[in-house]
Amino acid sequence: MPTIINFETGPEFSPAVPDAYARLLPLCASGLRAAANPETGLFDLQIRDRKSGQPTRGTENITSTLICLIGLDRAGIAPSQIGLPSQKALSAALDRMGRERALGATGLAIWANAVLDGLALGDLLDRIGVSLNDRREWADRLTTMEVAWLASGLLHELGRVRNARMFDLARSAVSVLWSRYDENARLVSHASAAAPLRHRLRRQLANFADQIYAVQALAFAAIVLYDERALRLAERIAGRLTELQGSQGQWWWHYDVSSGRVAEGYPVYSVHQHAMAPMALMILRAAGGGDYSQAIERSQRWVLENELGVSLIDEEATAIWRNIERSEPPIASLGNKLLALAGRHRGSAAPSMALCINHEIRPYEWGWCLYAASLDQAGNRGRHIV
Repeated sequence: MPTIINFETGPEFSPAVPDAYARLLPLCASGLRAAANPETGLFDLQIRDRKSGQPTRGTENITSTLICLIGLDRAGIAPSQIGLPSQKALSAALDRMGRERALGATGLAIWANAVLDGLALGDLLDRIGVSLNDRREWADRLTTMEVAWLASGLLHELGRVRNARMFDLARSAVSVLWSRYDENARLVSHASAAAPLRHRLRRQLANFADQIYAVQALAFAAIVLYDERALRLAERIAGRLTELQGSQGQWWWHYDVSSGRVAEGYPVYSVHQHAMAPMALMILRAAGGGDYSQAIERSQRWVLENELGVSLIDEEATAIWRNIERSEPPIASLGNKLLALAGRHRGSAAPSMALCINHEIRPYEWGWCLYAASLDQAGNRGRHIV
């Protein structure tokens, strides 16, 4: 069972947790309480345009809930203290997936279910209406981020059920990640060559999430499957990302896989800086990879010291503001996205007067922040791989 923690004084994490997280952890507790919706049973409330209690959009009610459950469990925090019992939230997310056929969230559902020791995998897949029997039925429909989630989920499920079928499923998902790796770029593509048109159009225009979730999943594979090739691929991608990291620690948003260069630097997202990059790089280190502590420190520092010279942590608003983005009309942004698809890229150059803060934060950002912070704990990791 998760540890009961007194949030009045903040979670009592190990002193090994970096100071960057010590400041953020009390905010995570407050932010998750505000995101918990007792009516839906989901973490589906966010801050948008400085207004709290706004509903999340699209399927983010599902993905945010699952990520929050993963983060809370890794941190040893009972979700009931936040306002939603874990099994209630997991059940609500699975029911919503079954209604909406949110295939992309399958990996997160398997991951959260595994660490919470929930349903048998077959029962879970039946409940959400997904089959993994034929790789051709799912591989081309998922973006690389979603394939990485699936690989991570199946690798965690292997901690509960170690049989030939589970090994085959996990290896199959990992092999899809291998197939999307480009050695010349040392990056992964956004989708497969046979993906639906909307993903296929920007196949070579991959985002940071594609890269960093792939690093994380490949590092998990190196640990669970003793897969040296997965470790080498994770190291290659992570190495390229750190080479491209900005002078102030920025992880840029879009990459041209045909050239291995930054296609569009902005927005730069806070959750990438304080959570997603650190967690993936720490897991890679645990898998036998290199020491990325300097890149992690620069990454975290950006939240406080960035190109606008302001901290994105706002205790009064209970927020870590979502990103720094280009300040431009929507029509200009759309035009530049179309140019990017045609191979004309802006890169990361931008004067500070052309940038602004996006005053928004989504529930999953709190979940990954907890997860990243907990990786430095000396405590029990439960059913998590790392």
